Amino acid sequence: MLSGILNVDKPTGLTSHDVVDLIRKGARIRKVGHAGTLDPLATGVLPICLGSATKLSEFLMAEEKEYSLICTLGTVTDSQDITGTILHENSTESITSEQVNEILDRFRGTIEQIPPMLSAKRHQGKRLYDLARQGIEVEREPVQVEVFKLDLIRFENPEIELLVSCSKGTYMRTLCHDIGAALGCGGMLSNLVRTRCGALCVEDSIDTAILKDPESIKSNLLSPDVALEKFAAVIIQDSEVGAWMTGRAIRGGAILSRSKDFEKESLLRIKARDGRFVGLAKSLFTSEQVDRLGGDLEVLKPVRVFPKPF
Repeated sequence: MLSGILNVDKPTGLTSHDVVDLIRKGARIRKVGHAGTLDPLATGVLPICLGSATKLSEFLMAEEKEYSLICTLGTVTDSQDITGTILHENSTESITSEQVNEILDRFRGTIEQIPPMLSAKRHQGKRLYDLARQGIEVEREPVQVEVFKLDLIRFENPEIELLVSCSKGTYMRTLCHDIGAALGCGGMLSNLVRTRCGALCVEDSIDTAILKDPESIKSNLLSPDVALEKFAAVIIQDSEVGAWMTGRAIRGGAILSRSKDFEKESLLRIKARDGRFVGLAKSLFTSEQVDRLGGDLEVLKPVRVFPKPF
């Protein structure tokens, strides 16, 4: 079975599930999933996990995201983007770049967003978008998200182009809607490209048209070791790999080297001496403590174990 991660450049007009279906058909396997939904309007990085790599989708979903987007001021829609029904239109003649920059300060750091009705969030077991299609609107609790970077790239009234780096679960539609509301004229998302998801960049992403059969897919598969490279790598002794495969914790004395320092509770990539990625572990101590402890004390707890190499 094919196993690994594809860095797919999602085309506009397709849902994330549409892309998964395309890859399933091309790879001729069922075990395929995506790691982070993109709306049909959006393009850019969509990580697709195949085979045993589907066990890692939650970790890819949690990675920091980067987006390039265009927000059109003066227009409010029911979906908060250009695909929705227009609810209000307002003049933007008085809006200046100085005002935009001042307002953007409010949306950097930890902010709260109310998830849009046209979203996959659940309310009492039902998807919000299913309720919205029935004409039902429910009260949603605000969610805290983190905006690490919010740069104004271009202002050509009524459009503002932004570069955004943010945490998992941040809605770009809602960000545009809220920025427009803060400016007093309203706003909607009119273009969106996900330029990065963790270590996966849009410059390296693959067009879906190339991924037609098992061979073309296999030639573009990435090891999770590449996709999750932000996590420190720990290399263990050959004699420890067999025990690791059975789910045993790693002893301090079995560690040969590490790529960088790490804190307690950190997620770590576990590798055999020959470079094989064999899983993910959580550190029970800091790297400094692990170096000092050594011996038979268990220091790394298995999180995901992969008996077969990628």
